[in-house]
Order: sequence, then structure tokens, then C-alpha cells
Amino acid sequence: MHPIHWHRYPYLFLVIPLISGILASEYVAFVPSRMILYTLIGSLLPLFCASRMPRGRYFYAVTFLFLFLTGVYCHRPLDLSFTPGKVYTLEGRCTRIIPPDKAVISSNGIQVFTQYGDSVRFSIGDSLLLNARIYPLTSSGNLHEFDYNTYLRHQGIQARCVPLSPPKHTGHSEDIRSFCHSLQESLQHKLAAIVPDSTTYNLLTALCLGNRQSLAPDTKQLFQDTGTIHLLAISGLHIGAIYLLLLYGLRLLGFKKRKYTLVLIPLLWLITGITGLSPSACRAATILSFIIVGGAFQLDYVPLNAIAAAAFFTLLIQPELLYSVSFQMSYAAYTGITLIYPLTVIKKKDLPPVVRKVYTLLCISFSAQILTLPVMAYHFHVINLNSILFNLVAVPVATLLLYLGIALLALPVFISAYLAMLLTGITYALLHCLRIFSRIAINLPDLHPTIFHIILIYTIALLTILYLRNRQRRGLQLLCGAVCLLVTFTYGHTFYRQNRQEVVVYNRYRHSTILLNHKGYYTFLKNTDNPSRQLAYTRANKLHPLRGSDGFIGKGITYADNQLYIREQTITIADHLHPELPGQGTLIITENIYPPTEMTKNSYPHQIILDQSNSPRCTQAWDDFCRERQIPLFKTKELGSIVIPLE
Repeated sequence: MHPIHWHRYPYLFLVIPLISGILASEYVAFVPSRMILYTLIGSLLPLFCASRMPRGRYFYAVTFLFLFLTGVYCHRPLDLSFTPGKVYTLEGRCTRIIPPDKAVISSNGIQVFTQYGDSVRFSIGDSLLLNARIYPLTSSGNLHEFDYNTYLRHQGIQARCVPLSPPKHTGHSEDIRSFCHSLQESLQHKLAAIVPDSTTYNLLTALCLGNRQSLAPDTKQLFQDTGTIHLLAISGLHIGAIYLLLLYGLRLLGFKKRKYTLVLIPLLWLITGITGLSPSACRAATILSFIIVGGAFQLDYVPLNAIAAAAFFTLLIQPELLYSVSFQMSYAAYTGITLIYPLTVIKKKDLPPVVRKVYTLLCISFSAQILTLPVMAYHFHVINLNSILFNLVAVPVATLLLYLGIALLALPVFISAYLAMLLTGITYALLHCLRIFSRIAINLPDLHPTIFHIILIYTIALLTILYLRNRQRRGLQLLCGAVCLLVTFTYGHTFYRQNRQEVVVYNRYRHSTILLNHKGYYTFLKNTDNPSRQLAYTRANKLHPLRGSDGFIGKGITYADNQLYIREQTITIADHLHPELPGQGTLIITENIYPPTEMTKNSYPHQIILDQSNSPRCTQAWDDFCRERQIPLFKTKELGSIVIPLE
């Protein structure tokens, strides 16, 4: 057994414990940061001693422990030292602009998300002073629905603030982000002056500058329906195309030695900064930097190891990127090209030149997308089956638009004005082709796999690739075992889902939505929200609607007068029509039902749940009531959907 630094894929073995630590940080929040830091420092000494050993598993174990703790410590949430809802004078620096009216302010090491009015204008690098109410970011979403607070937390943001006054500019400081943002804005202004057509301008700003906010919703939906939405995000495709363009320009100028290609590294990172430093763009720039350095100094280059190295250093700097969808899809795509494409290569003499090029494009497109399908199913709940064919047309045209857009930005204005007409024609031709493709798109909708499903699917995919490469009987046995495990888990999960009984209290602003899931069927115990809204929870669990009734529902279950009875369990919904408060079971408070001022009962509900139909004053009254009587109180505003299992 060789030491890890002698292995052919060293970074692949280093990134696994780092990712495990980042994922585990979500579940070890109760462990003090100081304890983790001391353990991390304490593992340095045995790691230093173990690294001197030429062989041994001790080195592996200590290295994995060290990197695991590094991942946990780097991604642990900060201890926020403020009172939620209290007014503070916030002094910080703008570090990110989220068009059209959102920004991120860094203050005392805390990233604060805020939304300002249209009349306020500031840029990255501005020092700001404002009075605001500050709230921590809590996961307040509903089951199987997108939660914006969770999204912000995974972007490294810890709190949000509600400004009580317009921010005041107190200064400005430059760094690489502010410089790139200023350069991006100046390029957008130049593009707006050159391109009169709004559709072409919006598409070029997305392709060349990474700004998708101005794209029309129907245009985004068109790209999404045809499985070409990745073209609108600056990814490895865009950075790779720009790298080839720069490499061709370097050779055209006569710089053909390998060491001259080192000049491309700062240019690639400058372009990545202009496009907003998206995870996929940073990934591509990092991998290409490894390739350039390896080629310049004639180092051994292993594609899979370069991917792992890019992921390792990226996650060390920004561990929250692990939860980014674009980060996951970009690494899945590049890994697919690295592992699957070599299996599809055939001898050049077997096909004519034109057919061979089309076949190569098909294989690359298939290899890039096959490993991204599980990620798409998990996040977007849909898989586009014929996007591989659509990309054969969309990718070359989008690459041509990218090159022409770069030329448009680089050339003088009087020349670019004539080139803009050509770009407008190509843009409308691309959109017309996508509209034709969208009519024949074949999708698999309503997919809601669990995390364990995704892990098993990727395990099967990797075992299949290993078996096709090595043709070993042991690999086939492991593949069959993984397939049997997936089938068994899917059957067990389906059986559990169809026989589950629970009440779900939704988090709806100023509304009440309370749903009963009874063995594959659902009904609303109370719903003041939009009745026509289809819930993601019912689609994910494949539930069939059951007509609401004020009487017998199922075996052992009755519902009458806003009270649900199942065996010895009682759930009561208090509203204006039924304001009575029971002395047992679970009580759900809706529609601003205040606690009684005088209550002579000796028995109280076992627990009380408040949804968002209650006002802050009513919520505070129940806070005081439950605190005095030591009754557990749960709020959907803080916890999101609350599930009450029925025994």
C-alpha cells in the first residue's frame, strides 16, 4: 500500500474526506467550534509523524481525519451575536450585487443579505452605513419546495436585514471583485449601446458576461424545456471555448512554446471574474490552470486527478459551493466526459470523416450529460431525454454567438455596430430552432428521488464504468449487488410512502394550509390559500385526492368539528369557527386565536403549533402563555413545514 502522495489519483482521495466533513457540519452544530479546532490542531502532529513513514494505513487514517475535521470547521455556521428583530446600526462593505435590487453586505465577518429600493444605487466595494432590523437565516420552507433562506445559507450568508433608512455611502475600497464588477458594468453599457435589439442584448449578456437577470421568463423557459439551460450559465463550455480562442490567438502571434501558455492563466481568471466568479466558471478555470501548468512544465496530467484537485482547492476556499447546483452539475459533466467518453471511442478508419465528427459530438454530449441526470432529477424533478440531440445544434450556435460577442466587445464601436446585425440574425435563428425543438421535447416529470437514491445511482454508474473497463467478475458482482440494493430500497420506500399517515402544517404567509396524508390519499383539513395550487408534497409522494368530509375518514380515524381522532391521539385546529381550546393532544392555532386570559383548567395540550396566519402580537401572546405553563411551542415561521406523525 503506497502513501497517498504516491498514488495516481491523490486529490481524489483527499477531496472525499473534505466533502464528508462539509456535509457532516450540518449535523454536528452542537459540538463547540473550539473543540473541533483543538482536535484539528492536535491531528497535525501525528500527521507529520505519519508522513515520514513510507507505508502504512496509519497515514491514511490520520490524513482522512484531518481533512474531515477541516471540512467540518470550514463550513460550520458562525455564532451570531445579535438579537433577532432588534434594530442595529449596520456598518459594512458591499461584497455582492444580486440584480435587480438585492445585495450582500459584509460586517464584522458576517455576510448579511438585504433588499433595497430602486432609487438606491451602489456597487461592490462601497462602504455602507444603515439602520436595520437583523434576523438570522432559518430554514422556513415547506416540504419538497424551494427555500430561499436555505439557498442563501449555502451561499455563505448568515443573516438578513430589513433597512429602516436608505444606506449611506461612507467610502469605497477596491479589490479584485470590485474591479471585475466595474469592468462587467462598463462592458454591459458598451453592449447596450451597440446592440439595439433587447432580445439579442439579453442573450449576449448571459453568454458573455454571466448576467441572466434581464432574460425574459419565456426565453429561460424555452432553454429549460429543450434541456439547453446550461448554455445560459457561464460554465466549462464557455471558459473552454474562450481558452481555445486565446490559445489560437497566441499561436497566431508566433508564441508556440509551451511556457508561453502560462500567460493564459491570468487572462482566464480575469474573464472568470468578469462573469461573476460562478462556481462552474471557477471550476473550469482551475482545471484549465492545472492543464496549462502541467503542459508548460511537461508534468504528468491525469484528467480525473485534475478534476479532484480543482474541487479540493475550491472547497477549501469556499466550502459552501458544494451545495451549489451549478457546481454539482459542472463536476458531474466533466467527470462524465473523463470516464465515459473513452469507452465510446472507435477506430477512425471505421467511419467517414463527417460521420466521425458527428459521432464524436454525440459521444461528448452524451458523456457530459449522463452523469448530470441524477442531479437534475433531484433538484429540478424532471429529466429531458432528447437534450443530447438538441445540444448538437444549440452548442455550436451558442459558441459562435460567444465568439462574436467577444469580438463585439473588443472591436471599436463603429465596427461593432455592423457586426451587431449579424448577431441579431443568429440569435433569432437559435431561438426559432429551440421553439421547434420544444414541441418534440420528451421529459420525465415529477421525479423526487431521495439522497440515498442518488448515491446508489452514482454507485451503479461508477461500477458499470469500472466493469466495462476491466471486465472483472468481482466488479460484476458488486454491480449486481448495487442494483439489487437500489431495487429493494425503492420498493421499501414506495411501500413506506403509500402507507404513511401524517398531518402536515404548511408555512404560508397569512394563510393556513393543513393537509392529512392517509395511506396514499390526501385531504385538506384546512386551506385558506389558493385552492388550485398543486403541492409538491402530494406529487413527491404520489398522493391521490380524497374528498373532504366532516365525519369518518378511514379505519380508526374520524374528523369532526375541527378535531382529528386516531386511536388515542387527538389533533385540534383552532380558528374563528371553532375557537375552543382542548385540554389534551396537539393544538394548531390559526387565524389569530389568542390564548385565554383566565384558564382554570389543570390540563393543557401536549404541544401547540402556530402557523403564519397568526400575527406577531398573537404569536408573542402564545410565547408568553407556553413559557409560563411549560408547554412545547412550535412555529412554522421558524421551522417550515411541521409534520405530525399519526400512530
